[in-house]
Amino acid sequence: MANKGTRRRRLSLLDRLLLIASVVLIGVSAGIIGYVSLMSWAPLPEIDESGNVASIDEAIQTTEENRGKVTSFLVTGIDYNTIDQSAGTARGTLTDVIMVVQLNLETNEVNVLQIPRDTYVGTDVSVTGKINGVYSRSGLEGLAQVIYDRFRLPVDHYANVIMDGFIRIVDAVGGVEINIQESFTLEGYTFYPGVQTLNGIQAEKFVRERYSRPGSDIGRLDAQRQFLAAMFQKFKSLSLSELTALVPTVMEEVTTDLNVRTVLSLIEVVMDIEMDDIHFYTVPGEGCTAPNGQSVWSVHLEPLTELLNESFRPFDDPVPAEELNLIELQNTTDYYDDNKSTVGDILGGNE
Repeated sequence: MANKGTRRRRLSLLDRLLLIASVVLIGVSAGIIGYVSLMSWAPLPEIDESGNVASIDEAIQTTEENRGKVTSFLVTGIDYNTIDQSAGTARGTLTDVIMVVQLNLETNEVNVLQIPRDTYVGTDVSVTGKINGVYSRSGLEGLAQVIYDRFRLPVDHYANVIMDGFIRIVDAVGGVEINIQESFTLEGYTFYPGVQTLNGIQAEKFVRERYSRPGSDIGRLDAQRQFLAAMFQKFKSLSLSELTALVPTVMEEVTTDLNVRTVLSLIEVVMDIEMDDIHFYTVPGEGCTAPNGQSVWSVHLEPLTELLNESFRPFDDPVPAEELNLIELQNTTDYYDDNKSTVGDILGGNE
């Protein structure tokens, strides 16, 4: 009888080992299937009202001889959301965040050009003359073309997110810690100075607030710069597997012409970039009134030309100011002309 009992126990143990092995094999198989599916899954492209898929004209992309050395992205944010009922369901479809993000693959550096939403680019491309009105008139393709025509900056890819997506992405990473500098209340949410972790809706309020900040819209750009630095720090704290797991969530909230394989390869590159090698710049200029009566941001041509040639044309010849195709409406102060900062500066409290 004892032998039979021992035999039963041995069979039971064997069964358990087989079960564990089966579970592991199933898990590995599911992981492989999931990885293959992820690699072949295509993110959502931008589609206009006529059903056309947005694509960047090859004529305005990085020249063939420089591809593989540098890549430029048009990154936009639409001030529209349905999640946060305290903000209303629709504030418009203007691109209130416009950035050109350039990745230098040879030096492992990132340069980010923040273009103020009220930047005057002319009434021939925008009803108001402001750059944030180009999207509603000509879509992302048109906005990329305007950036190339006016700033002489190539655009290789685009990524566009509305506030719904922004809120979900912040929540997906578990919130973002940031050191708030000022007190303000926006749409029922009150913020006080100090270090705190913001959830998605709180983060949305933080990056939109402008009235309590010096310079109004430019103050908001500074806050967005601060938040992006904190967001990058949060991403840097995650492992590659954690970042990979986030890709489907992030990509569902972004319209882009990038595929997932490219995104994952870019993640590996960007995660190796040091905090002090990510540089933020805002288009030099000042606020003024345009001939059509609109309150706009007038570029300062000479400092803008110097900035673009030094930081955004690493492999190209300098472009003179007269070829930027921008109008300098006013130039009475240089207060905002020198505004460079790095992620390290921002996180270290130096900016």
